[in-house]
Amino acid sequence: MKSGNTFLNRMLTDSGMTQIQLSAATGVTQQTISKLLSGVHKTPSRKTAVQLATFYGVSTDEVYNEGNNDVL
Repeated sequence: MKSGNTFLNRMLTDSGMTQIQLSAATGVTQQTISKLLSGVHKTPSRKTAVQLATFYGVSTDEVYNEGNNDVL
C-alpha cells in the first residue's frame, strides 16, 4: 500500500488533531482527508489545498510541493 499524504500526516501529528477535528476546523470533509492520508487521492483539489493552506498558515505551493512525489 502506498503511503499517503506526508504534508497532511505531519500537520495532523504536529497539531495532535484528529481527522474529524481538522474537518470541522477547515471545512474539508473527513472523507476527503481520509482519502488524502491513505493515498486514494494523490493531490487535493484547488479548493481543498486552499482550505488546508489557510488553516495551517502555509502557501498552497507548500501544500502541493510537499507531496510532489509523496501525495500532497
